[in-house]
Amino acid sequence: MKVIIVDDEKLVRRGLISIMPWSKYQMEVVGEAGNGRKALELLEQQDVDIVFTDLMMPEMSGFELMEAMSEKYPGKSVVVLSCHEEFAYAQKAIRMGALDYVVKNDLETDTMDEVLRRIARTYEERNIKKQAPDKKLFDRAMVVLKLGDDEQAAKLVEKLSAGNVIHYLDRHCWFFALDSLGPEQEKTLIADIKQASCLPVLVHGLGGITLGETVDRLHAYLSSGLLYDYKHWVTFWEWAADKELEWVEPEKERLGLRWNSPDWIYSNEEYELLLQDTVALRLPMDELKKLLFPAFLENGRLLLMLEWSMQLIFRLEPLRMWEEWKTALEEERGKLRSIVCKSKYGDDIVRVIYKAIRFMHEQEEMNFSQHELAGIANMSRTYFSQCFKNVTGKSFNDYATEIRMSKAQQLLVHTNTPIYQIAQLVGFKDEKYFSKLFLQEIGMLPSDFRNRNAI
Repeated sequence: MKVIIVDDEKLVRRGLISIMPWSKYQMEVVGEAGNGRKALELLEQQDVDIVFTDLMMPEMSGFELMEAMSEKYPGKSVVVLSCHEEFAYAQKAIRMGALDYVVKNDLETDTMDEVLRRIARTYEERNIKKQAPDKKLFDRAMVVLKLGDDEQAAKLVEKLSAGNVIHYLDRHCWFFALDSLGPEQEKTLIADIKQASCLPVLVHGLGGITLGETVDRLHAYLSSGLLYDYKHWVTFWEWAADKELEWVEPEKERLGLRWNSPDWIYSNEEYELLLQDTVALRLPMDELKKLLFPAFLENGRLLLMLEWSMQLIFRLEPLRMWEEWKTALEEERGKLRSIVCKSKYGDDIVRVIYKAIRFMHEQEEMNFSQHELAGIANMSRTYFSQCFKNVTGKSFNDYATEIRMSKAQQLLVHTNTPIYQIAQLVGFKDEKYFSKLFLQEIGMLPSDFRNRNAI
């Protein structure tokens, strides 16, 4: 099999060419290209069987290359190399006919053998199907989900492949048809999967659908069904595909607004209700991330704890199951509460303080005063000041200065608004006092900050 590597980073291309065990799987790298357009030029000159391509490239992306190849070179195969683990990217690549979807960040020396073995096997299977098209329809299938050791899983897949046509479904996940297996063979199969520290998921009720439709249905279940159903102590799962409810959106916006509010951080009752309502909606993983990640950033912004928000997002990003998300959420929420919920006030007082904080952030012109905010909270100025410091850990003036300086930095970098107007927009009538405070807080004058950070 003749191969070309397409990636806009030369070091990535060189690394793949030199490190991957190509010859072991009868593959030979015959060329490389920095984008899709140059790859098409190579295809005109070279006899190529498989194109390994990145997705995000200048001039012509990987998806655009695949579209062009489907028209000009329909017989060529494509393997997608990507830094993205998003289901939407993988699903699109599969629908466009990719042999495989390889996440570059996970491509380490000890996994390269498994990856090339899988690609070579899939390539051969497709060649066989082209010569004798398989009209097989799926009604029952077994999904194999790796939970533990990579080596055990690789050996299991190799063993199963010897007697069955096993299909790659997703990272660390495979499936194959059960329609031709008897009850005893099925029991043996489940035992083998469990022994290899993998989760067997028995799927029935697919309704006699094609391979492509089966892949879509199983992907959808992995991203929104098993995501919530999975428990770490479960060793066998069964899914009735014909009883799966369609995901609907009516409650999604309301749920997002609730996660966007910091109520769930300081109220245990609201937090538990939010977890229950989120599971009940059963959003696919990509939708879950789109809903919750901006909410975490908003909470971090309100609490002046963006570091916490980013840490939480980075921790959640690679996790695949809601049980794992819940554990991480509870731990990171506990850390945040230990910082911002030190006071012994009841939820009603904390809620009023965060209502005042949200009001401060939402003002286009930040000319609010402590007296005004105390009135909104229906408190005396002295009591409001005391509560504010005890709840947030910062005095009202220190907090107001931080968010005003943050807003000023955004305006300096992203707008051409004169500095005297920026001073007024963030609550300072005196431009000189604003510049002096900016220098004190940020370490340079507003004009120097704008020049240094000009886009």
